[in-house]
Amino acid sequence: MSNPLVLCENRGPVSWITFNRPEVFNAFNHEMGREACEALGRAIEDTDTRVIVLAGAGKAFSVGADVLAVSGSDNPTRAIDELVPIAHRAIAVIRQCPKPVIASINRLAAGFGLALALASDIRVATERVRLRYAYSSIGLTGDGGINWTLPRMIGTARALEIALLAEDIREEEAAKLGIITKFFPEDLLIDETQKIAERVATLPQKTAWAIKRMIYGSAGMDLLPHLSMEHATLLEATATEDFRTMLNNLLSGFTQKG
Repeated sequence: MSNPLVLCENRGPVSWITFNRPEVFNAFNHEMGREACEALGRAIEDTDTRVIVLAGAGKAFSVGADVLAVSGSDNPTRAIDELVPIAHRAIAVIRQCPKPVIASINRLAAGFGLALALASDIRVATERVRLRYAYSSIGLTGDGGINWTLPRMIGTARALEIALLAEDIREEEAAKLGIITKFFPEDLLIDETQKIAERVATLPQKTAWAIKRMIYGSAGMDLLPHLSMEHATLLEATATEDFRTMLNNLLSGFTQKG
């Protein structure tokens, strides 16, 4: 029996989805793409899951599409045309997911692998990580929303340099640009990612989803409508039992320290 292309594991409130083609640096083919989307769907529906982590087995997060399979196809254009809807479905699911999604990046994220990481809500990585646009190095233009997310994170000028010159973003620059701010030795990445995910999991689910909606939605919204949305959302949160419990815990901590 062949190994599963996507590994799924629940660790408390955290669902881990691990791409499992380490022999090709977790390059995506149709099967792995479909399995990853299905795993995302199950994690979203799982009432015990509060945070989702994406990870890659072996020595990379993912190098993107399986270009060897594409080049071996009788019709590379058709092969890519069949892959792109699967890739874009995954990006849309992540962005519309009501639960926070963390990308745990070991060593390298390239092409669609980088697009997945940029679409995630939080990114953590190994020391000396490399983030690579990759598409232009084989004459392609990008997918997975990478030409939308990248300039919004790092600015148009630097995004163009990275894309046109096929330059890597390395650890120091990733931190400076704010793409990734938490880096760990490779042997600690899984454990440290789990700790971060568990911290996020302490948030009420409705609060986490509301924060995601407001921050992502702010890019296409004027300030005054956004203020109105913040007001309404804040009042809704204050009416929950979670708010009262967390506020009481905070005040109790102040009292004990005093």
